[in-house]
Amino acid sequence: MKLRQGWVVGVLLVISVAWFTVALLAGQVPAGIMILSAGVPDEPRLSISNRKIAADYTLGEEDNEDDEKTSDEIRAEMRKKGLPYDSTLYFEANSRRHLVPFKKVENRNKFEALFRDFPSGNLVPKLDRKDYLVRYREPQKHKKIWEIFHSNINRYEMYSFNNTALFTEYLDYLGTVPILKAHGKSGGTQVKLFLVFADGGEALVKPWRVPREYETLPDHYYFADIERHTAEIAAFHLDRILDFRRVPPNAGRIFNLSTDILEHADAELAKLFYRSPAKNLCFMTKCEQHCDPNENPVCGNPDTVEGSVAAFLPLEKVAKEAWWTHPFKRSYSRKNKAVWETDPDHCKRVVMLQHPYNSGRRLLDIVDLAIADFFAGNMDRHSYNTYKIFGNFSTVIHLDHGRGFGKYKTDDLSCIVPLTQCCIIRKSTYERLLILQQNEYKLGDVMRQSMSTDRIFPVLYEPHYDALNRRLDIVIEAVRKCISNAESEEDVLKLEPRIEDYVEPQPPDDET
Repeated sequence: MKLRQGWVVGVLLVISVAWFTVALLAGQVPAGIMILSAGVPDEPRLSISNRKIAADYTLGEEDNEDDEKTSDEIRAEMRKKGLPYDSTLYFEANSRRHLVPFKKVENRNKFEALFRDFPSGNLVPKLDRKDYLVRYREPQKHKKIWEIFHSNINRYEMYSFNNTALFTEYLDYLGTVPILKAHGKSGGTQVKLFLVFADGGEALVKPWRVPREYETLPDHYYFADIERHTAEIAAFHLDRILDFRRVPPNAGRIFNLSTDILEHADAELAKLFYRSPAKNLCFMTKCEQHCDPNENPVCGNPDTVEGSVAAFLPLEKVAKEAWWTHPFKRSYSRKNKAVWETDPDHCKRVVMLQHPYNSGRRLLDIVDLAIADFFAGNMDRHSYNTYKIFGNFSTVIHLDHGRGFGKYKTDDLSCIVPLTQCCIIRKSTYERLLILQQNEYKLGDVMRQSMSTDRIFPVLYEPHYDALNRRLDIVIEAVRKCISNAESEEDVLKLEPRIEDYVEPQPPDDET
């Protein structure tokens, strides 16, 4: 009897092993087990993520040789560049569902037509010397590209409208200029590097962390999401297309961690580099989230990785910044909501009665920023900056976009609460949005073409461009609803405030 039971158990084991082997070879792995490559070609590992693969944007259930070729070409291109194609944070599981193919950009006709056919509606008045942030005594001695950028920053804009010559040179500079020093930027929630270039220029780097198709998990809070280097690059291009001109230039760059970073790293950063068991060069800086060198380091393949390179603004000693709490800051709590999330009249009852939102341009700037954040899906907007030298009549600086472009299936309407509650918007902003809704200048197409010259193109996963178009329609509809509920269109669509009409509030007299 015992012999028969042992024989039955043995047969069952053989059958189970055979079934698993056949399923594995056929590409159909049992539920709960996912096979992937994690930075090293042909090395299978078990996934640590139960992430779904963009189910709403697949090319279909059936096998298709052309579709498979498209997916293979994407990975082959990354291998050719020597880049990682799976993250140490979120691995992509093998699946019969394929990634959405990236669209090739044959020309930039819509992007060029947008700037050719329409002048800027965000006009800058005649500037005096006091309106510029950096005032060189001898401008002729400051001809480096980053110095030219700094010298053009003024009360109203970070850069001038359609300054193609500056962008072409500066973005190329950020992607190629030799590196002199590298430091780990401590503090903050994410990994960042501070670079000093051979000519004295400086930049902030955010390295690659997750694949482009990775979408923020539904159960992840906005304040715990991973930052994406591609979001920083896309935010700059979006800012230029919307004609806000408030985001510093940002370009993609492919780094050799050994020769570009480690060889130029200071002692503190250098000691954070190591070789992983897969022989990849990895590092981690001191930060608060996703910063465990044992669990989610930044790794090359074996030394190569891409990142975003943001132009550094003038130093604090030259141009001091004012830090402001955003009037629609979220609670950053898992349990509590901010007041504006439960009070639909919060803007008109509270915000519009407070300085500096009750006069000047500031509230219009906040609405512009909200629209940009909504397009990117960036919910992590707790503060903003201005330059102290300009007082309270100056543009808002748009920084920190790393948690944008994390979702393409859903839209977070809370991002545009400043618009829907306050029901005001620059007339020039609204007119620009209407232009970008037209097929000849479609926002998603213009964005794709704008970023097509970046060194790490394609910058965004393809479904993000459809999301941009969808969100554009939502914003325009929100403005139309405000207009229909207002006594007049002028109550909603605001002309550009003039500095001549602005009076800086005086502090109260000291009663003592």
